[in-house]
Amino acid sequence: MMRAPYELVVLTDDWDGLPFSCKHLLKHFLPHSRLIWVETIGLRSPRLSSYDVRRAASKVLDWVAPAGKRRPGPLPVNLTVVKPIQIPYNQWSPVRRLNRHLMLRRVRAALGNVKRIPRIFLTTWPFVGNLVGAFDEDLSVYYRVDDFSEFPGVDKARVSGWERELILQVDLIVASSERLTRLETSPEKVRYLPHGVDCSHFVRPSPSAALPPIFQDLPRPYIGFFGLLDKWLDLPRIAEVARRRPDWTFVFIGPSQLPRSELPTLPNLLFPGPIPYAELPQVAGHFDVALIPFKMNALTSAVNPLKLMEYLALGLPVVSSPLPEVVKFKEQVRLAETTDEFIRAIEAALAANTERGRVERRALAESMSWESKSGKLQDWIDTVLERTLRVFMLASLSSGGSLLC
Repeated sequence: MMRAPYELVVLTDDWDGLPFSCKHLLKHFLPHSRLIWVETIGLRSPRLSSYDVRRAASKVLDWVAPAGKRRPGPLPVNLTVVKPIQIPYNQWSPVRRLNRHLMLRRVRAALGNVKRIPRIFLTTWPFVGNLVGAFDEDLSVYYRVDDFSEFPGVDKARVSGWERELILQVDLIVASSERLTRLETSPEKVRYLPHGVDCSHFVRPSPSAALPPIFQDLPRPYIGFFGLLDKWLDLPRIAEVARRRPDWTFVFIGPSQLPRSELPTLPNLLFPGPIPYAELPQVAGHFDVALIPFKMNALTSAVNPLKLMEYLALGLPVVSSPLPEVVKFKEQVRLAETTDEFIRAIEAALAANTERGRVERRALAESMSWESKSGKLQDWIDTVLERTLRVFMLASLSSGGSLLC
């Protein structure tokens, strides 16, 4: 189906960073639409941690390096990546005003002087309400993927205030979990869009594939996890499971925002760090059981973990904390919260890991493709654009104006 083209100004995470839902969703707008991808800074002010120092250094290098020099490969057709200089202290009003000025200057230069197709402003960040309407857009969208006010290290009241401002101003709110659809204001704007998966990428390795080096000399079964290691992970719980089951090997793959001192040190609990996204299925596909061991709190109750559908696309049996978005798949996922429950659930998953189960899990994932999710988003955008145009036409006619001017 041929789609009408848009020009999207997208304020979100780095295009070349960790894979995330906004990139998965919007890359299906290419090449028929134009994406101006604006890489912004996050919510937290930097601290003297190794992760923040590396992140800050990378940002500075991006700002000073010639365009494209630090990119691992060519960009897709019709995608422009903009890296405006930003100061990571938005809690100060003068800094926020300066950041707005720097952002507008760089993005307007990328857009050019002529608008030929409908322009959409879309953001995943709650603190950019002061930019809604600044790009001469025809429609504004807030893609709400987390309860950012509950993130560790942020000012809850300030972030909540910024988000309320944004919610009042945008035309459409797209939420990745049902919890995030529950708004006190503007509920009529909200649409629920759970995460999808790229099944063409997450393909299980063949049984004859060589075991990746990460598993060499490690005994099975492999109980695995991939993703960002941060405070929402219940690592003390997993460490206790690992102590009680020393015959199981636990492998947690991904970058860490935790101090090294907070990573448990056990011979059967390994933290090998991140691996390239391209290689992830060929490594994680060797897991015997995949984990989503999140702490249960206000932040995680709003989370829709990307890795759930990615695990299922690999055919892996999954054991997870009872997150609301995961509980919806309780027929395919085993739920656990206490140490004893995790042990029993992993034992049951290992015992029931049949070929039929792997095929059924893969089939479920295939029904949740990112391409289908992107199509829904485009349908919603089209509907709201049409409604906005009708309202404009009626207002113009009722005021005696001419639509032919």
